Amino acid sequence: MKKFLVLLILCLGMAGIFAGCSGKNGDSNDNNETTPTPEATNDEDTDDTEGVFVPVENPVVKEDYDINDYIKLGKYKGIEVEVKKREVTDEDIDIAIQMDLYDYGAAPVEVTDRAVKLGDTVVMDFVGYHNGETFTGGSAEDYEITVGSRVFVDGFEDQLVGAELNKEFEVNVTFPKNYSNTDLAGEPVVFKVIIKNIMYFELTEEFVKDTLGFESEEAYRESLRSQLEEEYAELAAGQKESDVYYAVINGSEITLPENLLEYYASEFKTLYTNLAGSYGMDLETLVSLYGTTMEEFELGSRTYAENMATRELIVKAICAAEGLELTEEEFQQYASEYAEQFGYESNEEFLSNTDAEALKEDILFNKIIDFLVAEAIEK
Repeated sequence: MKKFLVLLILCLGMAGIFAGCSGKNGDSNDNNETTPTPEATNDEDTDDTEGVFVPVENPVVKEDYDINDYIKLGKYKGIEVEVKKREVTDEDIDIAIQMDLYDYGAAPVEVTDRAVKLGDTVVMDFVGYHNGETFTGGSAEDYEITVGSRVFVDGFEDQLVGAELNKEFEVNVTFPKNYSNTDLAGEPVVFKVIIKNIMYFELTEEFVKDTLGFESEEAYRESLRSQLEEEYAELAAGQKESDVYYAVINGSEITLPENLLEYYASEFKTLYTNLAGSYGMDLETLVSLYGTTMEEFELGSRTYAENMATRELIVKAICAAEGLELTEEEFQQYASEYAEQFGYESNEEFLSNTDAEALKEDILFNKIIDFLVAEAIEK
């Protein structure tokens, strides 16, 4: 089963969690605890013996096709992008402290006499509406989040500030143009929200010294500042990559092959079916543990299929236009990094326990992204 687990962890990073939002808990956010971490072990669990989980294969076979029949590249070099560099503020550090206190299980202070403030942790119910209709993944009950954590779409959490307990109000946001759910990409939506609980956490000297190991609150805050500066730099770089990539997609003429969509939708279902099987349950049970529905799962599979099929066409087209390919040296370098990350003693051991072709596709995609970003122009 080790081979399955390594492939799963590599692929689930692309899949995301169906079509919903993510948050601290509620009934819908145990995904970090249910995703397995691959480890190098002396396993003999690939034998087809009673009581041993055997992963299933994707039943859909990817057919050959002529890339020129499905994509006409637009501009892909010299893409202009605006890179917004975010500075770390004291307010950001205060929010990070509240999140640390939550994660370490500090006792909350319940709030009953004021409205929501930035940094508070709130429990809420919400229902999202697009063109007057509810949409898949847009509703939740008893959803817990630290206001200012930027877990939700931009603008959502800002509008929670000032909200009063047990009073319904509306939050108006617009999804990003490159949002994974194409039905909502660039679209305005309205959420009807009720705040059911407000709390915050008090930072103590005992927590700073005994739990975190810092000599003082000042040292702790400076450490958080450094972490946030690094995080914001990574987010800016990631946003630049995303903006360039989607500019190429939007500027190209693309028709997705039906077989390719079927292949990737089936791959998505196969991955989660195997994940469920590794825990001795069926797919429907696993989906319910994620706090979502099979309808949302099917939407997630379609979104994954569209994204992966589009990615394959873009990569193949640019490779053909620029004569780019993945060298064996590059492949072995990445394999070495993965082998170390997952606890293998050598590249050979790691590669014998994963899908080398799928790994090569991921590495080549990263190479194309690096190429596009290097050719991009910052405004």
